[in-house]
Amino acid sequence: MKKIQIGARISTEDAEFLNLLEINGANTPSDKLRAIIKEARLQREYSQDFTGSYKMIQEQVTPLTERIKNAEFEENIHSELLARILEWLPEFYAYCLCSLPEVIESENELSTYEKGAVDRVLRLFESLLHQELSTQSNSYSPNILKDHVASLAGIIKIIDRTTREKEEK
Repeated sequence: MKKIQIGARISTEDAEFLNLLEINGANTPSDKLRAIIKEARLQREYSQDFTGSYKMIQEQVTPLTERIKNAEFEENIHSELLARILEWLPEFYAYCLCSLPEVIESENELSTYEKGAVDRVLRLFESLLHQELSTQSNSYSPNILKDHVASLAGIIKIIDRTTREKEEK
């Protein structure tokens, strides 16, 4: 592939940012600019479909996941709840980016999109609740989910009672 030279003037702040920016395998300003352009091109290409968006988002979440796993290793702890949320996040975000048509032609399309988003959130919640049934501690703070479940249980009772009252009328 033929390469062309491009010159650009950038602010001192941008030059300092570029100098401090850490990109795998890119050390010089030219290497870093090429890496930034490549990343922007891939983001544009990937964002066109679910699989590409999923991969792109997963790549963005991976450094965070690695930092957490390293800290957990150092502290000899683990949060299955946090691991599950971070595993779920790319799929949910990719769905949100790719599932709504560019041009919305009907309320049905919005309803379908909403249903898909809610289904994914509820699957995460059910997954977290199943983990809570385990006899082993699944989080850094043993009662973190239990405290919220008690609050949600009260809200669910109110919704259930209100729904039954409406159905009886």
